[in-house]
Amino acid sequence: MVLAVVIVNFRTSEYTIACLQSLFGERKEFAEFEVFLVENGSEDGSLGALTDAIRENGWEGWVNFLPQSENLGYARGNNVGIRRALERRHDTRPCEYILLLNNDTVVHQGCLSATISRMRSDPSIGALSCMVRNSDGSVQNVCRRFPRPDLATIRAIGLPYLLPRTFGWADPEDTGWRREGALRKVDWIGGAFMLLRASALCVVGDLDERFFFYGEDAELCFRLKRAGWSVVFDSAGTITHHGGASSDAPRCPEVQRIRWRWAARLRFQRVCYGLLAEVWLRTVHTLFVALNLFVMAISGRRSSSGWDRTLLDLRVLMKGGFTI
Repeated sequence: MVLAVVIVNFRTSEYTIACLQSLFGERKEFAEFEVFLVENGSEDGSLGALTDAIRENGWEGWVNFLPQSENLGYARGNNVGIRRALERRHDTRPCEYILLLNNDTVVHQGCLSATISRMRSDPSIGALSCMVRNSDGSVQNVCRRFPRPDLATIRAIGLPYLLPRTFGWADPEDTGWRREGALRKVDWIGGAFMLLRASALCVVGDLDERFFFYGEDAELCFRLKRAGWSVVFDSAGTITHHGGASSDAPRCPEVQRIRWRWAARLRFQRVCYGLLAEVWLRTVHTLFVALNLFVMAISGRRSSSGWDRTLLDLRVLMKGGFTI
């Protein structure tokens, strides 16, 4: 087993089955991988649906099914698969690479062989992402700058968007380069497709389980780069990522998604840059969200959906509870 593919399912078995079908198609060209499929306590019939799909399609030989009794969150759920895969490094067929793959993705032909080839060609790469496209075929941004306290402050004020020529360098989305045909070192890559060198993971550790949902991919890349590994985007391979399947409105209330986003954003500051950075950014964000509400109020925009969302942001920020 050269590659271990870790997939976490939460209440989206139909997406997971489609993802597995796309991986099955990859086995014609690159068959040296197994899937470690974590069913994250969905309680919606996913357990039975996935069990049936694996049996009916004859996938038992390469899909390791790991059902859990509760929702462990994204980081812990992936760690279940990662740790099981790393245990196999002591077997006669050691795992060289681990791919964190969102279950709402479709892997295009040749993607695995292309990305593994890139990793093998450059031993300094600790993590790699491929070209990720949205459902409509447009490019999905999966490469961003680390939100250092200075960049995060400038973004909170909105300067990269108000004065892009002057402050575009502080845009954490890192949009100033073309993704098609690119091979480039970046700060961090999203977890929809994150190909990891197993030896690097053994050095820096797996996903930080203090991040329940969001933020764990950036924090892992931060540790990899701090340890001397490079993080790379290579457009040679392609997947489609439908996005947000496990956290859409029917499965997750909006207030919970907002809490997770703010918790991840502030916790990243604490983990990577220290307590002072977290306190500073919490204060900055709270002040500017409150200022935005004031401006909306005096301009008569209280009835807009933006008002409701901004008010919810302020309530979540002021309620706090994100410190470690």
